[in-house]
Amino acid sequence: MKNLLTFASMTVTALALTSCGGASRSETPWIVDRFDDIKVIRYEVPGFEQLPLEEKELIYYLAEATKCGRDILFDQNFKYNLAVRRTLETVYENYEGDRTTAEWKALEKYLKKVWFANGIHHHYSNDKFVPEFTEGYLLDVIETIPEEKFGELNPLRGEVCKAIFDASLYKTRLNQTAGEDLIATSSNNYYEGVTQAEVEKFYADMADPDDPEPISYGLNSKLVKEDGVVRERVWKIGGMYSPAIEKIVYWLEKAQAVAAEPQKSNIAALISYYKTGDLREFDRYNIGWVKDTVSNVDFVNGFIEDYGDPLGRKASWEGIVDFMDKEACHRTEVISENAQWFEDHSPVDPRYRKEKVKGVSAKVITVAMLGGDCYPATPIGINLPN
Repeated sequence: MKNLLTFASMTVTALALTSCGGASRSETPWIVDRFDDIKVIRYEVPGFEQLPLEEKELIYYLAEATKCGRDILFDQNFKYNLAVRRTLETVYENYEGDRTTAEWKALEKYLKKVWFANGIHHHYSNDKFVPEFTEGYLLDVIETIPEEKFGELNPLRGEVCKAIFDASLYKTRLNQTAGEDLIATSSNNYYEGVTQAEVEKFYADMADPDDPEPISYGLNSKLVKEDGVVRERVWKIGGMYSPAIEKIVYWLEKAQAVAAEPQKSNIAALISYYKTGDLREFDRYNIGWVKDTVSNVDFVNGFIEDYGDPLGRKASWEGIVDFMDKEACHRTEVISENAQWFEDHSPVDPRYRKEKVKGVSAKVITVAMLGGDCYPATPIGINLPN
């Protein structure tokens, strides 16, 4: 699958169409598409035009770095996701037959679901999608397209068909059923050839109980068994996902050149982490990121969330680029400053009111770019943790 991992997913980008200005509400419909339980919308990036030129440049570079990592998540979610997606994309781009039939419409919808979920499993339930078209139909369509259009995908056609149509295989991306081997029964691509017991022992042996600042062992790697030996494939330049990470670093270095402190140093730590795979460098970046309360432009880029691993150890790749909405931030500051008044006048039993409210703060942001596990179904919005 290494050769199939490219720098960006041009097709997926079409599912989260953005407008940084120019198109009015009357000219452009906000609802782009609907299928199953999904509504695809366009969104604006208000306030971008008013930013200083250097901040626009910084956002652009960080946005490019975010786009370059999108295919990593496809591969992390399931080892044949990229092969499935690119096979269907090749069909979608080259098929010259009847596109009005029910099976073609079903194939088209399936591809949209793959784009939206970053793979063949539902982005929330983790269950494998059930195709509404037949394997025979797909193969018949493929036969109408010149073989060279599929290139390196041709040898993977059998695996693609099994992944899509064999209901007994790859049933769920994430199994958390007690009593079962959570690694063997999950279809994500964080582990290969190992059992849950082997994974737990590997990292128990690696951990240093006397380390005062322990790292998140295994956060940025795939664990595999090769020739009977369990070892890590680290996600870094020169390691796994190197072509994509090289592009990410290229744009991060551009961003570092125009960033101001403390963000310049934070980006340098992130670049060092991508180059070395050293999780202590990632800690250095994260600590610097948390301490930075002054930068107007903010971003996240890296292997962050561990929800996709049943053991909560491996992290999925994601990226966000945003900038502060200063007017909205001022409104939240006013509300925060008056939090005690709201608490004192809350329509609840006085026994449950806090005598002294503290630690209430908020920052309102405008998102400029999303990638990986934040895209296209974004965690950003009106919800408690974000």
